[in-house]
Amino acid sequence: MAVDPIVVGVTVLYFLVTIYIGWWSKQKLKSATDYYVAGRQIGSFVNGLALESTYLSPASMLGLPAYIFILGYPFWWAMAAIILGMPLATLLTASALRKYAPTSFADYYADRYKDEKLRWLIGVIVAFGSILYITLSIVGMALFLLAILKINYIYGVIIGTVIVLLYVVWGGMIATSWNAAFQAALMTVAAVIAAIVMIGKLGGLQGFHEAVLANNPKFFNTASDPQPPHAFVGTWLAIVGWYFTWHFGFAVMPYTVVRFFTTMDIKTARRSIFWTALFAGIFYMALQIIGAGAKVMIENYHPLAAEAGGKAVGVLKIIQQTYQVGSVLDYSMIAAVEALSNPLVLGILAAGGLAIAMSTAAGWVMVVNTLVTRDLLGMQLKSKYAQENPVTTARIVSIVFLIVGMIISFNPPALVLDLSGWAFVALIASIGPGLVLGLWWKRATRTAMWTTAIIMFFLHLYAWMYAKFNLGHHAWFFLNQMLFGDNKAAWIVTPHQFWAIPVGFILFVIISLLTSPPDEETVQKYCVELTENV
Repeated sequence: MAVDPIVVGVTVLYFLVTIYIGWWSKQKLKSATDYYVAGRQIGSFVNGLALESTYLSPASMLGLPAYIFILGYPFWWAMAAIILGMPLATLLTASALRKYAPTSFADYYADRYKDEKLRWLIGVIVAFGSILYITLSIVGMALFLLAILKINYIYGVIIGTVIVLLYVVWGGMIATSWNAAFQAALMTVAAVIAAIVMIGKLGGLQGFHEAVLANNPKFFNTASDPQPPHAFVGTWLAIVGWYFTWHFGFAVMPYTVVRFFTTMDIKTARRSIFWTALFAGIFYMALQIIGAGAKVMIENYHPLAAEAGGKAVGVLKIIQQTYQVGSVLDYSMIAAVEALSNPLVLGILAAGGLAIAMSTAAGWVMVVNTLVTRDLLGMQLKSKYAQENPVTTARIVSIVFLIVGMIISFNPPALVLDLSGWAFVALIASIGPGLVLGLWWKRATRTAMWTTAIIMFFLHLYAWMYAKFNLGHHAWFFLNQMLFGDNKAAWIVTPHQFWAIPVGFILFVIISLLTSPPDEETVQKYCVELTENV
């Protein structure tokens, strides 16, 4: 496969626009507040698109089509869940947190539970999630750079890290917000164009359906069928597990919650969700089509299909060996578009892919550099340098986290969607209950916050790693061998160890009921008043 000048040209145009936005936003950067929360001047449309491109990471653009490629059509439930979960954020957190108007994700926890040391706990947990999300974003950028330049994967990782570093360090949250909005529009258009061209290539909707079915007769089977498309969607528990995991996270994940801090007012925060759900819904419909058609497209039309003996996995293995790619299944969506033999479509898709990867990496870098610079160095350690030079310190922190993500990206421990799910559930199960119940339940206590966060964070990490390295896949319930021995036919599928989410909430409630309630003044200020009329 050779480098195509059209693909490169479209990508160069994308970077020129991104650089211009970074330069323009630097002129707007006047204070630390501008750097951290964009001066709280972002409108609903821009913020809604920024929410889309930050939340829907390469785990969406690469990972979800890859999982449809692997698991079959029932995985569309996970996609639908994210869109359905977005309006939930308005009810649970968006309006209340914008009314509260913090600067850092840790502010609410410290104030609601009257414990400044909670900033350390939140900082450590969020740093873990940040590293995983930054890693999967860099992996995504490297894969799209491979598609554009046909360079070794390792070089793509380095180039991708440098690109994100430059524009985050340059403009902070202002650059991140406006670039993310542009990137959201681009990635949505890219996915839609690729899906439409793919349908046309296979003879329209009817031809598309027939081609997918002929390639894999079980592809559209559900969990109720005697022959499900894959073991991991072979029960309704597994299907609901995928659904449940992605449905709740939008309301409590740090990189979406901080987006509400940047809006002009409460109404703007609410309206942001409408634009996010609209564009994300269109984006996901396109990704479903691409994921469904990926296998048949690769096996019949990819330039390497003949060399691979007409096998999609064979094509991906050739790409893996040629370019030293780690988790090559993430490349299946790109390979499907390469099979269209349309350089303009591939160029637009590659630019869209770079957009979503850059946006997610930048969003998480901004979350973690605010936490480390302001909360930990400035407020907890009383660093004079961090207090007097907040923007410079934040830029240094950004560089450190990007370098760590780059190093892990050289040999990623899992597919991008696996990395996303690992971070997702670890964060939701440990600090999600304290945020949601802190806002909506007067009885939520500091002891419950500390205990739930520590226990669920480490328990989930252990469960995920034990299932992956001892049972063979993170989706297996970590106690399967204790319950069923080595009989895999009876093992329970728990995607991303999603059981930790309800367990975290139950644990939080029990401990709150067993410990002394918070004082009335705190409850009134950080629970009752924030949730009134929202």
